[in-house]
Amino acid sequence: MRDGEMKMQGSTLDLSQLRVMVIDDDDFQLDFATELLEELGIKKVSTALGGDNALLNLNHQPAPDLIMCDIQMPGMDGFEVMRHLGDRHFQGAVILISGQGAKVLYTASLVAQLARLHFLGTIEKPLRKEALLPMLEKVLA
Repeated sequence: MRDGEMKMQGSTLDLSQLRVMVIDDDDFQLDFATELLEELGIKKVSTALGGDNALLNLNHQPAPDLIMCDIQMPGMDGFEVMRHLGDRHFQGAVILISGQGAKVLYTASLVAQLARLHFLGTIEKPLRKEALLPMLEKVLA
């Protein structure tokens, strides 16, 4: 396999050209997610510390193929980020991440769908390859 490819259910998944933005209010979580994505072969990872910074970054860089967003953040939380993404007609995919319980994740998924986002699902923290890989496969489908 070439650099950036993952073996997935009998097929090769090339993640090397995927552009991903990770939004979280915790530097440790941003670093952890970046390392995990790079381990999977994703070379174009950007991060934003909080929702406000994410929206500013989106104004000044090419739109990502995927946004991974924490739900609970001070200032602009993930619900508000999704609303803004919907208002901007964001065409990429969205994965929501949270340390909150299943009810919060379910509510967040409803908000993402109401915002007409390409919603791939939710992942409970800590972020794990096993939970992320099936969603990444959907981005490339």
